[in-house]
Amino acid sequence: MIAHKEIIKTINTLKKNESKLSKEGVLKVLDAAKSITQHKETVDALIHFFLILKTNETDYEKPLTKRELQILKFIGNGESSNSIANKLNLSISTIETHRKNIRKKLKLSGNGKLLEFAIIHNLKQPSSKNL
Repeated sequence: MIAHKEIIKTINTLKKNESKLSKEGVLKVLDAAKSITQHKETVDALIHFFLILKTNETDYEKPLTKRELQILKFIGNGESSNSIANKLNLSISTIETHRKNIRKKLKLSGNGKLLEFAIIHNLKQPSSKNL
């Protein structure tokens, strides 16, 4: 029961401070959740997933140019190539070339993998008001 109270306390503190939980914090919460859940295998899988993310945290940024990272963030917002081209005042074929180069550098296959990658790594472009 102590783990349950600690989880609730942590979540309420984060809400009160309008804070985000760090990856280390997520790992602590998941570890505590293992003691109160019947789905220990699922929690173990989530812990494994976060540990992988933690070790590869910014490795993806190294091979990408600033423009490619910017486009990947637009992809993380669910933007189409046409929409990205309009926002950046570039041609659609230029965006498609960037997408291809990003996939190659990150060793991803298929357009859907770019969106999946961006979502997993929480890559999003700020709203157009902030551009």
